[in-house]
Amino acid sequence: MDKALHYACYEHGDEWYLIEMLLDISASEIDWDDICVPQPALPRDDWQVPYMEQYLNESGTERLCDIYDVPDGSVKPCRVAFFIFKEGEAGTLSTPYGDFELRGGTDVPERLKRILEFAEAD
Repeated sequence: MDKALHYACYEHGDEWYLIEMLLDISASEIDWDDICVPQPALPRDDWQVPYMEQYLNESGTERLCDIYDVPDGSVKPCRVAFFIFKEGEAGTLSTPYGDFELRGGTDVPERLKRILEFAEAD
């Protein structure tokens, strides 16, 4: 059975994608280090990784905890949202739960605009 129950890639301004995923695992099982945008011309340590990861309730209408905190490990399934910087041509988001196309075109839903935090990266 697939662990990714839902995947969406939204346009967040001109420079960012907002990724939303519903994963059939608990919050404590998410391996953030294995979620990246492969860039073969660069060393693995320079590949993009999620930015400002946030944990949501199953329906994606509330944040479960403060930013940079992790909810109770028993939360399952676990809905997460995070940002990926747009670089050049759209690529692939590689995860332990499958590979997903990075293509926007859809605006961020109002339910997410109301609950997510975002700060430009330096």
